[in-house]
Amino acid sequence: MDIHGYYKQAGNFHGHLCPGLAIGVRAAFEAGQALGSQMADRHNHIQCLAESAACWLDGIQFVLGSTFGNGALKIDDTGKSAFSFYNPETGESLRYYLLDLPREKPREELIDYILSAPLEKVFCRTPVRRPFPPRGEKAAELICPGCGEKFRADRALYREGQALCPHCG
Repeated sequence: MDIHGYYKQAGNFHGHLCPGLAIGVRAAFEAGQALGSQMADRHNHIQCLAESAACWLDGIQFVLGSTFGNGALKIDDTGKSAFSFYNPETGESLRYYLLDLPREKPREELIDYILSAPLEKVFCRTPVRRPFPPRGEKAAELICPGCGEKFRADRALYREGQALCPHCG
């Protein structure tokens, strides 16, 4: 499937077509190609550390199959329009930082630009700044004396000697 096909199908997943979705589709498509992912095999998860949350996360999830649930998509909210991609099988990685886009273009032309312009006009490729965060260990669970709900012990807030969940602490 070509990038426009991914974009249209990602729109069904996301709920609408927009420039943000196009950014995620383009970043994930290019990273998958550069890092040797078999796009047809979405179980060969390229990992992604996104530096902010926006529509592009759905594009990344759709194209690569990297999701929050399978642990291959994480957010380190720096407020930047940047994405680090990692191939855990080869150890290769790359980071794309979104360049200024020609926002004066009509919406459909902007989307086409994002999907079709030379990669160096859309993203700056930089070295990855840190390794992909490890998957969290399973933590012990406690029962919050405030609300009675189970929660992860490593998230406990202590007040007057009691381990409370983050909502009650």
